[in-house]
Amino acid sequence: MIKVLDRYLLKYFIFSLILVALCIGLLIMAINMVEELQRFVDNQVPMKDIVTYYVYFAGWILKSFLPVFVLLAALISIGILGRHNEILAMKASGISLYRIAAPLLVFTFFLSIAHIYYNEVIYAEANKRRVELKEYTIQKRPAKGSKTSRNIYRQVSKDFFFTIASYNAATMEGREIRLYRSQQDRLVELITAEHMNYTSRGWTLYNGVKRIFEDSVENYEKFDSLPAAYIDEKPSDFEIPLGKPEDMAYRELAHYIKMMKRTGGPYQRELVDLKLKLSYPLSSFIVILICVPIASNPKRGGIAISVALGTGIALLYFVCFKVTQSFGYNERLQPDLAAWLMNGIFFIAGLAIMWKARK
Repeated sequence: MIKVLDRYLLKYFIFSLILVALCIGLLIMAINMVEELQRFVDNQVPMKDIVTYYVYFAGWILKSFLPVFVLLAALISIGILGRHNEILAMKASGISLYRIAAPLLVFTFFLSIAHIYYNEVIYAEANKRRVELKEYTIQKRPAKGSKTSRNIYRQVSKDFFFTIASYNAATMEGREIRLYRSQQDRLVELITAEHMNYTSRGWTLYNGVKRIFEDSVENYEKFDSLPAAYIDEKPSDFEIPLGKPEDMAYRELAHYIKMMKRTGGPYQRELVDLKLKLSYPLSSFIVILICVPIASNPKRGGIAISVALGTGIALLYFVCFKVTQSFGYNERLQPDLAAWLMNGIFFIAGLAIMWKARK
């Protein structure tokens, strides 16, 4: 059961977290609004769409900055309690710093799990709507152009690949399809078709020619329609994705990486982002380990010194986190190492700080 002490500490922390999130979130919104103001006016964006956009934009802020909000809320709430000697009174009554930190650690651990759930289930779909509003309503980019993908390449297997000159997402129709099958670096089959469509049975090629090359002999066969069961892609796989891959849900990004591997395109950056989807939310838990022992023992100069010191250490954590992320993007670090290295280092550092702090 949650005891009185736990409720008291959590009340201060949660109130500070909500206050910090609102203040910084509104500030970020205001800055973005100033940047987008000219577009709102020039493109005569309806007020309803502006409000809707910033509702979704608030979701992006929560996804991107929650660990920062947790950091500041911990420094403020624990710092105030320390400044008022309430932490000292708790220690004098026989309550250790570990016990004081326990409810915050448990709460932020479950908050990190909730952050992962939010990113994958709630945020991903809402963010697509935000990007659509920005692209088509605010920036007035033509939606028709974004529905057509060109020069698509896919590799079915080591010796089998196909190309599509253009694909219309609205009609689920591809144009000028060519399929190549080779054997021992020699072309053994070539299929060309004017167009292909997706039905409940999968992809079907129309108005094409199938050529098979055997012993310098070409077998030539025309067809009106030909099932293409070997094409595993769904219609959405040929569409140009809106927004950044890093904003996709975990499964969606994993599927995107798999598709990039088949096309021979770059995917190192996306692979690092995939690992970060699990490691970054846990930052909320790790910064608590660092901030609580520092904020609970205000030095000479008051709470400002403790907040500044804790902020400096935690900001160092986020800067190092971004540096290792950049090394992962540039293939200087393995994706797993780029995503988890700083979490591991600062988790150990947080445990050491907690151990050495005055109990």
